[in-house]
Amino acid sequence: MKIGTNDNKLAMKLEPDRNGRLRFISYLQVIGIVLVVLGHSIHECPGVTEGKLPLGFLMMYSFRMPLFMFVSGFLMVFTTHYRSKVRSVPEFIRIKVLRLLLPFAVLTLVTFIPRTFMSDVADDTIELRFSSLVHSFIYYDSMVIPYFWFLQASFILLVFNYAVLGAGRKLGIDYKRITLILTGFFFIISMTGLPQALNNIFSIDRVAALGVYFTAGMAYCSYSDKVDKWVPWTSKIFLIVVISVWAGCFFLPEPTLCSFAGITMCIVLAKILATKEKCFLDHLVGANYIIFLLSWYCNVLTQQVLHHYVEMPWWIYTILSLTSGVYIPWLVYRYLLRHPQSRWVRLTAFLLGQNLHKSKNPSGKTAD
Repeated sequence: MKIGTNDNKLAMKLEPDRNGRLRFISYLQVIGIVLVVLGHSIHECPGVTEGKLPLGFLMMYSFRMPLFMFVSGFLMVFTTHYRSKVRSVPEFIRIKVLRLLLPFAVLTLVTFIPRTFMSDVADDTIELRFSSLVHSFIYYDSMVIPYFWFLQASFILLVFNYAVLGAGRKLGIDYKRITLILTGFFFIISMTGLPQALNNIFSIDRVAALGVYFTAGMAYCSYSDKVDKWVPWTSKIFLIVVISVWAGCFFLPEPTLCSFAGITMCIVLAKILATKEKCFLDHLVGANYIIFLLSWYCNVLTQQVLHHYVEMPWWIYTILSLTSGVYIPWLVYRYLLRHPQSRWVRLTAFLLGQNLHKSKNPSGKTAD
């Protein structure tokens, strides 16, 4: 029995829109960043600081970061092999240093001193010492901005897998096969783990845990033409089936299957949205990275800091944190797009890893 068909073939093809983006991937990025900010917006929920998360949030956590990694892996293969932007490994590393590690370093340095004075409201303290600053660049549990382990892990996964694909290309090995081999390799790593001595250093343990989702994104991009012939992505019935599978897998002791089911659920939703001429998520497209970089400040100010002075129901803090965490960085992003000729805007964009030449507004026109 067929559970659905693909209603819109255009949603299935790896064809970028007039902004140079894949619509369903853009929607996956928006869905992912909203879930990330939401996950960081429940600090004041009763029991959260003691590790007692509500069931709904635990279920969301099962796939939100795997989804981010999946999209990153997909885009690496798409950019390299579908847009024919093959670069040397040193050039690729340079680009990713500017994109990922420069914002990490800049925001860590800018935030370090103010963060040391937040002992009264922070969950953990950072001492005003040079060693603390050094540790914040090396150990992810000592970071000034805890979320930034993702930047380190992404950098390692991007460079490692790009280098492997480059080596395979020189040896004449089909890159599609390499993506499958890499997925198998990281699956084994995720099951066995790494030596204890490597844990916590430059987010290596996160690389081991999440690398399988990154390489799975690479593999899906490589074989999407075959996969999409058989999977009814735009079927709402299929969406219901996948949601049911995800909910059932959540109670399994091993989380990998649940995470992949959650990723599949998001892909189905994104591809359904991509069949629409317009979508309520369109205004956020392109802003996901700057939202990730700047949302921490909004989350802390509207939760820990505000709660220190004002007592309100926990859900009000959550709404304030989610709304400000998404839309204040979005306003910064829009401002950067609208003033690309300003020297300070160009400097800010550079320090935050933003490329104003590539960014366009939802209408498809470059910013004024």
